[in-house]
Amino acid sequence: MESFDIALFYWINHARSPFFDAILPFFTSPYAFLLFLFAFFVALFPLAWRKKIRTIAVAFFLFVLGYGISDLSCSHILKPIFGRKRPFASLERVYYYTPEKKFVFLEKPIKKETRSFPSCHATNAGFLTVYTFFLRRQTLFLTLPTAILIGLSRVYLGHHFPFDVLGGFFFGSILGIFLGIISGRITKNYGRRL
Repeated sequence: MESFDIALFYWINHARSPFFDAILPFFTSPYAFLLFLFAFFVALFPLAWRKKIRTIAVAFFLFVLGYGISDLSCSHILKPIFGRKRPFASLERVYYYTPEKKFVFLEKPIKKETRSFPSCHATNAGFLTVYTFFLRRQTLFLTLPTAILIGLSRVYLGHHFPFDVLGGFFFGSILGIFLGIISGRITKNYGRRL
């Protein structure tokens, strides 16, 4: 499986395109998560229209709580457990997007202690996509493409392996399902789709 993961990484990372060079850095930046925030407020709008303040308060609290759990558990629990090195620190011939926001081609790995599995970007995106879907399923038209582009960007920019991204989506989605169900039960709307 690891050899397949590495081969898939090279296939995505070496598929260079001026178009992807221009747009994918955006989806790895914090600004991409504004799209999830927009989808979340779209999901809350019908509730605000109906003046369901309790439902809005619960949804917002669990949104913030879930994002915090997703991000902190990924970086402080899951990554230390798995301890996998990032592609730019473990492979040769990697296109790498630097902190200075430039693409460089690395002939040799960078000597840096850094962990790769799972991708926290993907974990957060998975949580936000699934949790927001529980609030209003139509948000999936915005959140799912955003999550996919975030995952693709992490590989294209040389920061993660494809399985890091899939693992992140998995962990984040589980959390999103869990908190989505809790939100529905607390507000007595369990099983209901707006």
